Amino acid sequence: MDPNRSVFFETPTPLAHLDTAAIHLYSKIDTLWYRAPFEFHKVDSVLRRYEMVVDWHPDTEYSLEIDSAAFVDIYGLASKPYKEGIKVKSLDEYATLQMKMSGTDSKQLVAQLLDGSDKVVQEVLMESDGSAQFYYIKPGTYYCRAFVDRNGNGKWDTGNYDADLQPEEVYYYNREIEAKAKFDLTLQWNLTERKLNQQKPGKITKQQPDKEKKKKQNRNAERARQLGIEYVKKQAVK
Repeated sequence: MDPNRSVFFETPTPLAHLDTAAIHLYSKIDTLWYRAPFEFHKVDSVLRRYEMVVDWHPDTEYSLEIDSAAFVDIYGLASKPYKEGIKVKSLDEYATLQMKMSGTDSKQLVAQLLDGSDKVVQEVLMESDGSAQFYYIKPGTYYCRAFVDRNGNGKWDTGNYDADLQPEEVYYYNREIEAKAKFDLTLQWNLTERKLNQQKPGKITKQQPDKEKKKKQNRNAERARQLGIEYVKKQAVK
């Protein structure tokens, strides 16, 4: 378990009864087990998803124990007893990153840590001193992106043509970030130092249309092979 993660529960059917007093969490200190505090709440009504939020202590063992009938659905089906051991990783396995951002007057910036697939790994709000703090980063290569959250809803908005609203500005840190275990990185980031179209690193810039076209061509060629006919690739008309 990463120290900044939560435990999630999903139920296949709607619940009629949920007894949080039947959910127990214990932490091991030396050789003794003690009750550990947690919060339990619903996060998604459609998916019937619940979150157990814990202030995990690094390099510590926990025991999650759930009594029978803690969950009872609308059909009267009750959950069985459950027990699971959880080990929280040591801080020595992670890196931390501080991005000191400048170059814009906006005070509502959302910073995102990205992996090599341009996927968001962590997301934080810029602090009052202009910095963004990322913790518990696993060793690897990362990238950073930020956007101006003009309306304060916590997500990037594409704009609204009818309302004459432009898309929220997006900035990329133009270099790779190499995270190593037990390392604390502090990097300076001037968001407007480069033109917007020159910021995104090439390794996470994808040509999706060309990629999809190649997949389609490969499928057509395979279909032709199975039918025993020659596949002729269409040439562009000049």
